[in-house]
Amino acid sequence: MNKEELLGYIKQMENLPEKEVKIYAAVGEFIREGKELSDLKISEISNRAGIGKGTTYEYFQSKEELIYKAIHYFVIDSTKAILWKMLEAGSFKEKFYSMMDYMWDSRLEENTLRSMYQYIRNVGPTLGEKAAERIENKYDPCVAVKFIETLMKSYLDSGYEEGIFTEKDEIFRKDVLGSQLLLFLFLMGDIREESRRKEIEDYVYNGMVSILNSR
Repeated sequence: MNKEELLGYIKQMENLPEKEVKIYAAVGEFIREGKELSDLKISEISNRAGIGKGTTYEYFQSKEELIYKAIHYFVIDSTKAILWKMLEAGSFKEKFYSMMDYMWDSRLEENTLRSMYQYIRNVGPTLGEKAAERIENKYDPCVAVKFIETLMKSYLDSGYEEGIFTEKDEIFRKDVLGSQLLLFLFLMGDIREESRRKEIEDYVYNGMVSILNSR
């Protein structure tokens, strides 16, 4: 994936029908509030979006499809800045520090990122397979996972090629990257002093490199 492809994807996101975006935004609010997504009802989502329940069903065939797509929309919308960091010029280490700097400055919610990461790992196979086939020039939020996984793979491949780490297993690499970013999130939740930012960033980055060189 390159910047042009990601930019085109984001532009398609921004050109969706207004009511569809309102539905995604409503689910996004529930995510931020820590609502258990499996407990959500179409009526709750419709009320929060300010549209009729019948109108909601014009866009989605089921509650599962709605929530599935809404989560993927939320992932891209919430992590656009981090995704750009992964595509910017610079070394593996520089990009990782840029991601941590963004997380520190924006103070993304711990539960939100954990929820997104866990969902990406546990994406539903049935809807996921359908989402893999993308219609040309038509945005489908379900392919967000594919975009993120492609970016993560490309980023981690660059670290291996630079000789930063020796780990070859792609799944293990991805799990370590995700877990270390979550660790950073937890640490900065407890430690707010700006003077300790570099200490925390160094700890997380060095820990990741160490793990990726441990086998």
